[in-house]
Amino acid sequence: MPQYTGILLTGGASRRMGSDKALLELAGRPVIARLADELSSLAGSTVIACGPWERREYSFLGLPQIADEYQGCGPLAGLHAALTHSQSEWNLVAACDLPFASAEFLQYILRYHAQAYPQDNGKAGGHGADAAVAVSCQGRVQPLLGLYHKRALPALEAALSAGNFKVMDFLEKLDVLYVPETGFSSAPQEPSPLYNMNTPEDYAAALLAHRPANG
Repeated sequence: MPQYTGILLTGGASRRMGSDKALLELAGRPVIARLADELSSLAGSTVIACGPWERREYSFLGLPQIADEYQGCGPLAGLHAALTHSQSEWNLVAACDLPFASAEFLQYILRYHAQAYPQDNGKAGGHGADAAVAVSCQGRVQPLLGLYHKRALPALEAALSAGNFKVMDFLEKLDVLYVPETGFSSAPQEPSPLYNMNTPEDYAAALLAHRPANG
C-alpha cells in the first residue's frame, strides 16, 4: 500500500461567506480541525495549502503550512504548492468548504481506484489514473475531494503558467477516475460528504444538518 500525504486546501477570500470558511464551527470545532483529523487518520502526514496571510489563524493545528507559489490563483495554486512539496506519490485532497468530507468517504475513493486500476501501485510511472475525484448523486464533479498523483504536476504547472485557473479545465488534461457518490453507503440521516458550503445560508443549513436527531 502506498503512503499518502493529506492535503487540506484552504485559501480564497470567502467573499460570499463573509468570514473564513475553514474557521467556522460545527459541533464546537472549526471545520479545518475536523477535516485535519479525517485526513490524518489515513495519511502519513498532513499539510495545509494556504496563502501566507492565513498562517497565524491555522497555527493551532500544528501542521506544516505550504504557501502558494502562484499567489491569488485559486485552488489550483494550493494543489500545485502542496503536490510540489509532497514526499508521497499519492495524495489525499480535501477542501475546507466541504465540511462533511470524511475518512470513510476517502477510503471509498481509495477502494474504487484500487478496483479500477489494480496494476497501479502508486509509484512514479505507474499505470492508471492521475486522479480520482468524487461525483455527487446529482452528477456534479467535486474536484477538490479525492486522490491525486504527483504526475498531475506538469498539467498543473502548464495551467497556472498559462493563466487558466479553472479546475475543470485542468481535469480535462488528466486521466481522471470519476467516483460516484451513489456507490457510497452511509446512514440516511448523515449529510453528504460532498456538501459544499460557500454562503451564510449554506452554513446555516450545515449547522442544521449536523444537529443530532434528538437535538
